[in-house]
Amino acid sequence: MNNIIAWFFKVSNIRLIVAMCALYLIFPLYLLPNIINTGTVGPLDLLFWYNQETLYQMLTDYGEAIRYRYIIGLLTVDLAYPIFYGTFLVIIMALIIKKFTLPFSQKIIFIPYIVVFFDLIENSILVFLLSTYPIKHTVIANIAGVVTAAKWSAFVLIVIFLLYLVIYGIRSRKSISR
Repeated sequence: MNNIIAWFFKVSNIRLIVAMCALYLIFPLYLLPNIINTGTVGPLDLLFWYNQETLYQMLTDYGEAIRYRYIIGLLTVDLAYPIFYGTFLVIIMALIIKKFTLPFSQKIIFIPYIVVFFDLIENSILVFLLSTYPIKHTVIANIAGVVTAAKWSAFVLIVIFLLYLVIYGIRSRKSISR
């Protein structure tokens, strides 16, 4: 584990973050909309929360072809996407801690993988529900909505934490220079 942490701190730099940012943009601007094209209905995993009624109405509205394409997207691009953005956030966090020499445990850089965990669970549940449609699994469908809400909540908390680290680092530098 310490070797992995050391590696993240070693490779984290502005050039890598800029390159990863450019690569990141390929996902939401090209890959996801073209592979997971759910038409006018929109994908379930971009909602903050939904219940089983909303989920099954959307699955019905998708139609068979879009449901199939959604499954393919979840098992390919949307499998790589969370791993990529999670690693991107880890590298950003490592760089912030490194540049500001913050007195936090270096292990906190792995916090973004909490979102990845929820995203991959969400994708697994959605693949199951999409592939077994029209059979209704109401409890699992409601769990999917909760997992999606947990994913987005964790993401918001991680962004807030990143902002906190930056503000803490700036304040620490100012107090040291006085």
